[in-house]
Amino acid sequence: MKGFDIIINEEELNGKPIFIARCLNLDVTSQGKSYEEAEKNIKEAVHLFINTYPDALQEIPKRELYPPMLTKIFL
Repeated sequence: MKGFDIIINEEELNGKPIFIARCLNLDVTSQGKSYEEAEKNIKEAVHLFINTYPDALQEIPKRELYPPMLTKIFL
C-alpha cells in the first residue's frame, strides 16, 4: 500500500461551503460538499489517475510521510 500526501481546504462558492482536496504527490485535485465527500472523491481521483498513468508512481520520490500540519498566515 502506498501513501499520498493529501490536503483538504474549506472554501466558499456562491455563498456555500465547498471542500477542495488535492493530492500533493500527483498534482490531482477533487472536491466535495463536505469534508467526507471530498476525501472520498480524492481517493477515487487518485485511484483513477494511477490506473490511467501507472508510470507516475515511479516518479514519486520515496520518502517517509510527515504528519499533517495546519498553518494559517495573515497578510
